[in-house]
Amino acid sequence: MTPGAPLTRRQAIVAAGGVLLAASAAGIPGIATAGRSRARVHVVGAGLAGLACAERLAAAGVDVRVWEARNRLGGRTLTDLQLAPDGWVECGGEFIDSEHAAMKRLCAAMGVGLQDLEALDMPGQPRDLVAGRVQRGEWASGADARLAARAARDLRTMGEARLDRLSAATWLARAITGWPSSAFARYRAALVRGEYGVDPAALSAAWLVTDLAEDARAAETGEGTERYRVDGGTVRLVSALESVIGSGRVTRGAQVTAITSSGGEVKLAVNAPGGRRVEVGDLVVVTLPPRVLADVDMRRSGVPRDVLRGIEKIGMGTNAKLIIPFARASWQRAGWSGDGTSDTAIGSTWQATMGQRADGVALTTLVGGAQGARIAGPDHGPATAASVDERLALVDRIAPGASDAARDGAVVHAWARDPFARGSYSAARPGQDDSWPDLARPYGLVHFAGEHADPDYSGYMEGAVRSGQRAARQVLARL
Repeated sequence: MTPGAPLTRRQAIVAAGGVLLAASAAGIPGIATAGRSRARVHVVGAGLAGLACAERLAAAGVDVRVWEARNRLGGRTLTDLQLAPDGWVECGGEFIDSEHAAMKRLCAAMGVGLQDLEALDMPGQPRDLVAGRVQRGEWASGADARLAARAARDLRTMGEARLDRLSAATWLARAITGWPSSAFARYRAALVRGEYGVDPAALSAAWLVTDLAEDARAAETGEGTERYRVDGGTVRLVSALESVIGSGRVTRGAQVTAITSSGGEVKLAVNAPGGRRVEVGDLVVVTLPPRVLADVDMRRSGVPRDVLRGIEKIGMGTNAKLIIPFARASWQRAGWSGDGTSDTAIGSTWQATMGQRADGVALTTLVGGAQGARIAGPDHGPATAASVDERLALVDRIAPGASDAARDGAVVHAWARDPFARGSYSAARPGQDDSWPDLARPYGLVHFAGEHADPDYSGYMEGAVRSGQRAARQVLARL
């Protein structure tokens, strides 16, 4: 394969493993060796990928510097500690699957606990509002099982490459009788918008079919479920990572505008507090989201242009959360747990404060695709009264009288409008699975990390952490 040529997601997994095995065979320098090095490594972006990378490098004694354009750390994770006093609400990345080993290990290493959602006693049952009707309990379980079986069969007979040429909408139309008029079809489309952040027509069928086939296996083993959250909020993990890295190594409000490399060194043009300056280093790890990377001039960075163009073209979800505070979980009186999926403006719902001893509770409503892109309000801030009223009316359809306990102060978090994110997380467009750029390898002095740079867990906090730690291992192997 020629340098810079794109890999399929499966090929990229193998390539990433090969890099790490080669580094291991060569003998990665230990902490003492790295500690003697005068090398300086820059990390661009202080989301989970950048922080996980910097933490590993700092622990190995490397002179690492982190540059973050926001005035806060955490990237696309954000915890609200005010909406439900004495509790926490996640406004960005939230759930940790049972199989997310890197995320669980990092939390344990940082002394941050996990909340086990399966251990909670949540009164009521899930309900879905689709096709104008409230569907109760496990109404879709049989159809879900048939769809998963169809996905497993098509994955075997068609293969990922053929499926990648189809959109998820096209595959669903073939797999579900009566598409798009049936309630189950509308339910499945709503799940795609919530889980991938894009409308079915904008998603590669390979992604959906692969995940559905995996869901069938996970149902038998119990793996893959969204079982955990960071106890106290992801802000606890972010703060712990910053403490280990050292606040003096992290600069907030610092926007990197250009990256160049020549003569064995890398230079960053940074607009930082105090003015514009140039920072010199030996290596750089870039963790910026794909849409944001387009603002950085990397023409002389040593990264092939086709790789840069491939990153900028990566599909991104437009997920938005509108979170409403309540005095109490009033929907439980009507037998609803708060969990559900809808083809309306409420999208996917769940109790944001489950298992907490907060003053009141909060209900998260999550939408994606066109619904997420056009949600009213700021990128992060107060939700409009009309948006809240619309959602409360829909909640009342599911659990009559539930809106009586609603409080003022609902907030909206529209990640596609966030200038430092411009999307929620990556999702392959039709035909893009086979052309995903290989970001698990370095290009000259430039390494990449971020959820979009992990071939196995893109779209998850797990992918961000894994990619950041992988980049750190590669950097240490080079020092």
